[in-house]
Amino acid sequence: MEKEVEFGEKNRMFGTLALPAGEGVHPAIVIIAGSGPLDRDGNVAKKLTTNLYKELAGFFTGLGFVTLRYDKRGTGKREGDWMAAGMWDLVEDARTAVEFLQAHPNVDKEKIIVAGHSEGTILATALGASMPLGGVIFLSGGVDNLPEALSKQRELGSNELLAKPVLGKLLKFLNVAQKSEKSAAKMMEKFKQSKEDIVKVQLFFKQPAKWYREHIAFNTREALKSMNFPVLAMVGDKDALADKEVLSELPSLVQGKADYSIIKDMEHGLRIQTEELSILKSGKRFKKILKRPLHPDALAKLEGWLNENYLGNNQKENVG
Repeated sequence: MEKEVEFGEKNRMFGTLALPAGEGVHPAIVIIAGSGPLDRDGNVAKKLTTNLYKELAGFFTGLGFVTLRYDKRGTGKREGDWMAAGMWDLVEDARTAVEFLQAHPNVDKEKIIVAGHSEGTILATALGASMPLGGVIFLSGGVDNLPEALSKQRELGSNELLAKPVLGKLLKFLNVAQKSEKSAAKMMEKFKQSKEDIVKVQLFFKQPAKWYREHIAFNTREALKSMNFPVLAMVGDKDALADKEVLSELPSLVQGKADYSIIKDMEHGLRIQTEELSILKSGKRFKKILKRPLHPDALAKLEGWLNENYLGNNQKENVG
């Protein structure tokens, strides 16, 4: 059963609460969205429909979990400007969502999990370091912070370009990769020095300076050390936006039980991708991939982990 809910005293939030079949209390999952003007379902009004978070919520509720997904600032029914929101504003929104579930009569207060996707993995890390949670799920991210993730993305794109026979030689000759990194560093420094929420670059293009500033200052690895509850991280091997290699650090960072998996043929949006890994081709493939289902191996991993840690079914799982 799904219903719209409104919550939060200082900053009114709107979301969808879904209750599983059966009476009594249930464990719960809050879904934290990735970057950009995404609404509760993972969509951008009139521009992009993914329904990723709607599909995830349906899957989790089908397993027996209460789920809550909510509109980010300036999206859906929510007031505000998404670009003016800083990282800690988004963390506070996630905290408000957890507190709403803590007060709900059908929720087991000791078993509230946050599931962050993409940037949401960083927000879930910050939240988990600042309040007790029942667990955390990292989807398409985890361990590294935003500047590291952006650097890896630039590196992947640069390596693809440099691998091209003719163009690659020209780009090497012109030192394009080095110039690109210097430009990115200069941009980040501008954000760090700014006092504004939003700044313009190249005179016209707005950028979320406060958001960048707070992400740059946040140490994800130090925050992970505060977590004393189960943690699961999953990244696809065809994910062009998240670094799968850093997940191996997770067990040595958190105090609680940590599992991580690298899912074969899964892209950033948790869907099947059999094509080769390519950040340069991701835009062209996007609409086609959206028509594909969520990756069955990822769903099986999630189900096994949730059963073992929260539903008491003692189902085995594969750790990648």
